[in-house]
Amino acid sequence: MKNVLWILMMLSGLAYGQNDCNYKINVDTNDELFKLTQEQLMDYELSSTQSAFIYFSLMRESELYSLVLQISLNALEMPPIMCFDNKSRVTFKLEDGNFVSLPYLDEVNCGRQTDHEDQLDNSTSEAAFFMNDESMLKLKASPIETMRITSMNSNFDFKLKSVLSNPAIEQPIYPKEYFISSLSCLESSNAKN
Repeated sequence: MKNVLWILMMLSGLAYGQNDCNYKINVDTNDELFKLTQEQLMDYELSSTQSAFIYFSLMRESELYSLVLQISLNALEMPPIMCFDNKSRVTFKLEDGNFVSLPYLDEVNCGRQTDHEDQLDNSTSEAAFFMNDESMLKLKASPIETMRITSMNSNFDFKLKSVLSNPAIEQPIYPKEYFISSLSCLESSNAKN
């Protein structure tokens, strides 16, 4: 139970208002453009023996846009490691009926595992998925209904909640509205001048 409380306390530090652009990196000059938003919690499951957390962040390097996905699994026994390859993707079904599929951007990548003696063991995976103009327009136009993560090993399906809220989360989080609220954070401030 101590581990679950610790995890909930961590969640409160990661929550932020989705209408604000909260950056890890923001370089926007005439010579260089690189933006990376802070991780946003999208879904989680907690029990006394295991937990799972999914985070999104957005990245832009010049004219390359991507969704960065991080999955953290914690359990009494070592959770499986998740790997991504050129067949991996994240697929969204939107509430307006459209589907958006984002292909994985990199070479074969497997997460890392951490063995903790007195705490839950951890498996963490991170991957970037390409967003083109058409996919960004669709994502910005409608809330997300469901999400499928296709890794090398299997598919994981999620029905996103309208709101994530509990005493450990300072401000409510609205996962279905993530792209509607956050894609504008990748715009160049130089383009507005």
